[in-house]
Amino acid sequence: MTLNLPIIFEDQDLLVVAKPSSVVVNRAQSYPGETVQDWMKAYLPAAAQQTDDWQSLVPADFSAEYGSPDDIFKSRVGMVHRLDKDTSGALVLAKNPGALVHLLAQFRERTVQKKYLCLVHGKFMLESGTVSLPLARRSDNRMRFGVVPEGRPAVTHYQVDQFFPTFNPELLPASQQKQRFGLYQGFSLVSCEPKTGRTHQIRVHMQHLQHPIVGDQLYVGKKRAKLDLLWCPRQFLHAKEIAFIHPRTNQPLTVQAPLPDDLNQALRFVG
Repeated sequence: MTLNLPIIFEDQDLLVVAKPSSVVVNRAQSYPGETVQDWMKAYLPAAAQQTDDWQSLVPADFSAEYGSPDDIFKSRVGMVHRLDKDTSGALVLAKNPGALVHLLAQFRERTVQKKYLCLVHGKFMLESGTVSLPLARRSDNRMRFGVVPEGRPAVTHYQVDQFFPTFNPELLPASQQKQRFGLYQGFSLVSCEPKTGRTHQIRVHMQHLQHPIVGDQLYVGKKRAKLDLLWCPRQFLHAKEIAFIHPRTNQPLTVQAPLPDDLNQALRFVG
């Protein structure tokens, strides 16, 4: 097991890891590399902290439509939710079946609060707002999602934390400083709270507002994508905070994941 996942919170029922960029959460035949699911499968026996009284954590209204808590836990290997491969940040993992189905119910009922930090292109007319636009896969490119009238409902709240009017190419190697950085028109550091969990939701909603995320190779456009890669190695999207009700204590729990080094380094170029 070579994958190293920093643990930022852990107790007898769950743990929250700071997932790095480039790490895939769920195993898939199309991805041969090591995943968070593989890491969790190896970690659970080593942790040796699984509680035997997890049945008390199962919600009273639990339905066995998709299997027993044990069955669900074995199939998911503790995976409560997921983050895109190139998105870093807080990821919640359950250590027993009771905690898993309790947390899954909270995600299903949309009571989990998630906060993301992203650096996007341009300056917002309105520094805060709500985007409520349905999303679906695009018919012309199945890898991309878009705002589609018949798509699934998606809601994102956003708040601009800071606007950076300039870009600092002098921090790049001399051979790269003559690129067409005139395409840039400032950058906004934005906190986003998705109220739904659609694939690529924040990325597509920001693009629809004409403020695509820096380094997002799918949605930022070819010219800016080429420039962005010179100073930002991947999409600038980070799951900075997650808040939910702890399955055992029934008390609110908030966990924050610090901004990783690669995104901190990218911020040096703006301002």
